[in-house]
Amino acid sequence: MVYIKKVETRGFKSFGTRPVHVNFDGKFIGITGPNGSGKSNIIDAILFALGENKPRMMRVNKLSGLIFDGAGGNPSTSARVTLTLDNTSRDISIDNDRVTITREIRSSGDSTYLLNGKKTQKGHLSELLSLALISSDGLNFVPQGMVTHLAELNPEEKRLLIEEIVGVAQFDSKKEDALKQLDAADRQLEVAMAKIGEVKKNIDVLEVQRNNHLRLQYLDQERNWLKSMLFVKKLHDITNTIEENNKLLITLSEEKESLDQKLIQMNNKIDELDKTKQSTLSKVIGGASDELLSIQIELNKKTDELNNRNDTKTNFHNEIKKISESLPYLNDMLSETIDDISKTKIKIETLSKTLDSSKNDLIQLHDKMKTFNLKRKSLNDSIQEEEQLLTNIDTQLRQSYDRKTQINQSFSTTDTNQSILKAKILTGDQKKKQTQALVDIISKSILDLESLQSQEQNSLTSVTSSNSKLALRREKIEFELSKAVGILSRAHEEVLKHESKVEAAKEITSKQNIQLKLKLIAQENSIPGYLGGVDDIFTFTGKYKTALQAATKRWSNAIIIEEMKSLFQVVELVKRYKLGRVALIPLSDIVGSERVNAPKNKDILGSLADFLAVDDKYKDLANFIFGDTLLVSSAKSGYIWSQKGYRTVSISGDIFEPGGSVFETGSVSPLANLFFDSTSFTQIKSSVSNLRTSIQRRKNVITTLNSQVKEMESDQNERKLSLERLNSELNNMKNMRNRYVGVISKGNKTNDDLQIKLKQISELKIKQELELKDIDDLIITQKSKLDSKSSIQSLKTNLLSLESERDEISSQIDLLSDQIRTNETTLARDNANLEHNLKNRKNELTEKISNFEDELKDKKLFLTECDSLLPELEKRVTELNLTEKKLSDESRKMKPIIDNLDKQNKLLNKEKESINKNILQTASKYQTITNDNARLTDSKQSYRDQLQLLGYDESLEYFPNISAILDELDKEYNSLKSRVNLLADEQYREIYTGYKNFSHRKNQLQKERNSIIEFINSVDSDKRKAFLDAFEKIDKELRHLFSKLTTKDSGIHGEAWLELENEDDIFTSGVSLMAQFPDKIARESTGISGGEKTVAALCLILAIQAVKPAPFYVFDEIDAHLDAVNSTKLAEIIRERTVYSQIIMVSLKDTILSRVDNMYGVYHERGITKILTYQPTESDVKYAKGMQIK
Repeated sequence: MVYIKKVETRGFKSFGTRPVHVNFDGKFIGITGPNGSGKSNIIDAILFALGENKPRMMRVNKLSGLIFDGAGGNPSTSARVTLTLDNTSRDISIDNDRVTITREIRSSGDSTYLLNGKKTQKGHLSELLSLALISSDGLNFVPQGMVTHLAELNPEEKRLLIEEIVGVAQFDSKKEDALKQLDAADRQLEVAMAKIGEVKKNIDVLEVQRNNHLRLQYLDQERNWLKSMLFVKKLHDITNTIEENNKLLITLSEEKESLDQKLIQMNNKIDELDKTKQSTLSKVIGGASDELLSIQIELNKKTDELNNRNDTKTNFHNEIKKISESLPYLNDMLSETIDDISKTKIKIETLSKTLDSSKNDLIQLHDKMKTFNLKRKSLNDSIQEEEQLLTNIDTQLRQSYDRKTQINQSFSTTDTNQSILKAKILTGDQKKKQTQALVDIISKSILDLESLQSQEQNSLTSVTSSNSKLALRREKIEFELSKAVGILSRAHEEVLKHESKVEAAKEITSKQNIQLKLKLIAQENSIPGYLGGVDDIFTFTGKYKTALQAATKRWSNAIIIEEMKSLFQVVELVKRYKLGRVALIPLSDIVGSERVNAPKNKDILGSLADFLAVDDKYKDLANFIFGDTLLVSSAKSGYIWSQKGYRTVSISGDIFEPGGSVFETGSVSPLANLFFDSTSFTQIKSSVSNLRTSIQRRKNVITTLNSQVKEMESDQNERKLSLERLNSELNNMKNMRNRYVGVISKGNKTNDDLQIKLKQISELKIKQELELKDIDDLIITQKSKLDSKSSIQSLKTNLLSLESERDEISSQIDLLSDQIRTNETTLARDNANLEHNLKNRKNELTEKISNFEDELKDKKLFLTECDSLLPELEKRVTELNLTEKKLSDESRKMKPIIDNLDKQNKLLNKEKESINKNILQTASKYQTITNDNARLTDSKQSYRDQLQLLGYDESLEYFPNISAILDELDKEYNSLKSRVNLLADEQYREIYTGYKNFSHRKNQLQKERNSIIEFINSVDSDKRKAFLDAFEKIDKELRHLFSKLTTKDSGIHGEAWLELENEDDIFTSGVSLMAQFPDKIARESTGISGGEKTVAALCLILAIQAVKPAPFYVFDEIDAHLDAVNSTKLAEIIRERTVYSQIIMVSLKDTILSRVDNMYGVYHERGITKILTYQPTESDVKYAKGMQIK
């Protein structure tokens, strides 16, 4: 096993910037110290070094929070932890007794990992550690609060925890990968099916196109056949036309000869006429006329000759130029044709030799192939006989082996199933007994709870009844009290009103007394200018009396005087007689006082001074007192106009100051009514006081009742909660009993089914054993027969050799046949080209060149002669013209005769010209027909060439209506050609081959898909088996640990076990942690007390760890909720575990720390964690154990 030897930190959390070393010597390490001293930081350091990246696991918000913050001093820029592991067991794949893992993190959050001082990647490090069963995940590390959290997990979360620990994820990963493969296979299969469907559609389409293509080829053949017939018909027509043209040429030749005779005759006539003309001239004129006539005749001849020679020369020059340009081209064509003929002859000769040689070789190969086929047939017959015999034996042997394998598998499965069934039956019987005992306990508890429920229900009914009575009494008193409070309130208001009126009356009376006293004093002292109070000057009568009196209230204590001199005298009297505050109004100072302008409105009656009858002497006084006040019709109007800045008074005496404040409303009652009997008023006040005292007593009673009601309601609520808890507990118990009864019923049924299956399996096992023995005997017999037949191998070897040679010869034959076919085709094409094209072209070119050369030679000779004769001829014509002019002057007298002769001569010449024209036309026709024959001959050769290309000759027989049939075929052909796929046949073959390949691929994909499904089923089966195996082991270890941890001195112990909610569907249901403590009923871990939860969860954690061991475990205060007895037992269990693993435990309890090998004390000093090492001696341990016992 791998153990932690040392932890070194620098700048990590609260350990400060200086290096801190903790040497973990021993298997059981204890860490203790005050709260907040940094004990858990040691565990965080180990987690950090192992590669943990979750800040929450190391109790920080982010990884940079692991760096020492300075504790008020200088913070660190990085955190570094080095973990030294003991690797003497070589569980870590490094050949070293010590392995150091270092991790450093900087403030940026980047981490660096070192393995034995060398930089490494986290992935590589994690892989090495995982092989040694070291990980920061799982239950290697149990932090604070995890135990309670585990106990409070719901069943599904507990199942997921067990799955994670067991490693079910690998099965899920395999299944997920397989599902992905299945999905990919489904998609590939889907694509393949789609492609097959598409290819099938394409095959159907291409089949139609292929048929169209074949039809087009057939039509092309038929058209070629019909065209060949037309060519034969045209050849026949051309031959007939050439024959007719030849006959016409003979006719034209005869006609030309006849015209030549006529021309000769005409020339003779002209000569005779010329002679007659000459003779006439000779007779008439004599020698001069003869001379003139001869000169004229000669002149005409020479002129005609000169003109003819010039025209001929010009024509010959043009023709010579054309011939000279054509001859090089024709010579080049002839040379090329000769070269082609020579090359073609050589090629034909070579091909003929090659073809003869290839045919001879082919004959030899065919003979050789016949020999090989005979040998092959003989060997095949022999091999088939041997193979048939071996195949039968091999098939039987293979079937025997397959059957044996199946029986072995079945036997193994049967044996395993038999063991499993026996174990299940035994386990089922045990569970049934345990469950039945549990059902009995639960039933007893249910009866107790139902009795308690009945008592609580009766008590709740009594409390509810009492509470209702108190509530009714309280409501009655509250109603009476509300009435008394209303009476008291109204009485108090009336008393207050009365007292305020009395006080006002007293004040008014006091003011009136002051004015009366002052008036008497003024009269006694004869003060001049003293006029009296407002009431002495103004008299208020009529409809607006109340309004006027209300307006004068502010001046009720005012004294009116005439001038300032009188004012000082009155002031002295007031002070002397101590009459109080008095307002003095001198008339001299209010002269010119004006009343306010009343706005025009129906609610404003006018200024109040307008409604007072007063002497002119006191008009200014009236304006001063009443002029700033408007008289309005109602209090509402008064309030509205006061908001606009006016002082208003209503007819009823309601006064509103500017801004809307009410100064006074109504009027003072007569003073006589206010001063009633004081004794009656005192009695009323006494009654009000008594009423107030009575109300207070009632309130005290209500307070008492409220307190009682609250107490009753609290009691009632507590009883309701208690009853609800009892109901809930009762329902839970009933549900639990029903569930366990169902479990028993289901277990009975399952057990019966298992017994039946066990019986069937036992019978099947006996049958399989007998069948295995028979199969083994049969296999021995078949193998002996199979071993005796070994001659087939040599036959197959000979056959393979023969097949190889035969395949080689077959390849040679195919290759040679292709060459022969190719050479024959080439030879036929070259012969046809030589005979029908090249030789004909050579003859034509040779003849054409010879004709051109002869013609060129004749024309050049003629031109040479012309060049030598033309100058002399021109000179002679000139001389004759001069002589003729001279003589013509002398022979004018003979002109009529000569003219007549000339006229006859012209007629003859004209007739001669007509004959010459006919000769030319005949020659032209002859030449045209000759050219036409040449063209027809070329066409004839062309048609023969086309016939040869089409593969036909002139032996075809023409029949009528070929053109009509050909037109119909051409229409169909052209219609098909525009929409036919000329590659359809080739594409059809290719796509049909592809279709076969796709079908084969589809079958492969189907097999792959089936194998993937089988694999998924096997993964599910393996996953279920792995989970159940681990579940049973954990359950067994849990029962053992819980029994050990809860055993009392009397020997009674509790029981804990794991329950699957649904055994048929494990991975969608949950796992319940059931715990039954001594003298208590079994409950799920979420329904027990805090300490009990800790015990149950600890047992589960330790059970899981026992099933999936690790080299070391780290516990952080897992004993926090345990009492001394349970923590002692836990310490013993953990101590036993140190035989196999190293335990590092943070604890505050002596019961744990007294059993450690080494103890580390952690404390805080100036914000930095300090560590002390303490190794207890044997006496310390004995002392600690003794203290525990006491």
